[in-house]
Amino acid sequence: MAVLLTIFVALGAASLLLQGLMYTRQFKLNLGIRVINTILGLLISYITFTSLFEGEMMKKVIAATFGVSALAGLVISILRKDALIGRLLLTLSVIGGIIYLYIGV
Repeated sequence: MAVLLTIFVALGAASLLLQGLMYTRQFKLNLGIRVINTILGLLISYITFTSLFEGEMMKKVIAATFGVSALAGLVISILRKDALIGRLLLTLSVIGGIIYLYIGV
């Protein structure tokens, strides 16, 4: 139980830190921060997806949608460096995924 709590706290702290870095002026156009956010969003989506039971297909689709949102945000960020919509999709993926993982609606 302590290991799971440590992983959840680390994921939450990493999410807040990376979201803060992505919106600061110094790292605003840094593609590396966006790639790390995408990896974190995909990791959260994977953990949420695999933690659900087999019969909860709609919840699994919602979890997978957060991962697709992360990939879409990265693609938009690569195509247009200053696109706010790419950063917003990454934020939705990471923060929404964390909330969905914690609450488990």
